[in-house]
Amino acid sequence: MGEVRVALVGIDGTGKTTVLRRLRERDGVGVVHAVRGHENPDNPGAGLSAALTGASLAADEVGRVQLKVCVLYLQLCLFGPAEEHAGAGGRTVLTDRHPLVDPLVYLPLFARARREAEPGTDVDAWWRKQDPGAARAVRDWLRTRTGDTDAWAAGTEVLRWGTLPPDALSKTLARHFGVSLPDGVLLLDLPVSEALRRTGERPRGGELHETGSFLAATRERYDTVLEHLSRTRPHLAVRRLPCSGLSVDEVAAEVRDAVTALSTQPMSP
Repeated sequence: MGEVRVALVGIDGTGKTTVLRRLRERDGVGVVHAVRGHENPDNPGAGLSAALTGASLAADEVGRVQLKVCVLYLQLCLFGPAEEHAGAGGRTVLTDRHPLVDPLVYLPLFARARREAEPGTDVDAWWRKQDPGAARAVRDWLRTRTGDTDAWAAGTEVLRWGTLPPDALSKTLARHFGVSLPDGVLLLDLPVSEALRRTGERPRGGELHETGSFLAATRERYDTVLEHLSRTRPHLAVRRLPCSGLSVDEVAAEVRDAVTALSTQPMSP
């Protein structure tokens, strides 16, 4: 593989994490998990990432999108250092999601979701559901990134970003996360019915947004966002990889071939 940065995206259940694990083990590529960074064993921010995953699961239990989005923001703030670490020595870097791509899909959907304007007692309940030590780490990271420990206000502000026009949202994300677009984006394309079956089989169960209607809307948004990026960022190579009915090894081979092609010539949308 050539020395490139490629983001793997797609609705939940497409197997991004498993495919990247296989490529890391077999091909020695650098891997970044934008949301669950601790799933890569050499991630320097693994401890904080694990704490944030606990906070995300607690947000699912409480059922408040403001808290879910606050945690997503804090998770994506870990991406820059993790990407730099993964690319040490000129390695090819593959990422599970990307902070300048996936929020263009998810934030407008979350912003349109029906939600309560006031937190009531849910923020306190959310903190209590987390391990105390992990909650302290989350609180400290929230203060570092926002200057405050008000998770509800932070989530509300990030939801506001989802109402911005695409180019304004892109600039806001780049400013907050301090990263640039990858060289290529590979969309793992999977029917919603198959994605739901896969997410339902996870040991940890489904997340707040893993419903049929939301996954269908997400799949449609990926089409819209990637078409927009292809049109407005001509240097960004985009490719769709159908993965229905394929094994992990088969999908990994498709990804490997796409990355090899990207390292030698531009990919077409």
